[in-house]
Amino acid sequence: NYAALIQQQINEDKQNLREKTLYGVQLTEEKLNDFRDEQIGQLKELMDEATKPNKNITISKDLEHKT
Repeated sequence: NYAALIQQQINEDKQNLREKTLYGVQLTEEKLNDFRDEQIGQLKELMDEATKPNKNITISKDLEHKT
């Protein structure tokens, strides 16, 4: 579901040509409390990587899964 949401947001962004787009959804404190400490750390690392300046992100659909 999350991948579909991101793809939808990317498609909408291409149509609207916004300068800065936020992808994903905001997690509530209640949902964050359901995560283990390790998962919170992983989310923080992901956020840090995703918000680094000058990132060029390309999303493509592979016809085959790569191993």
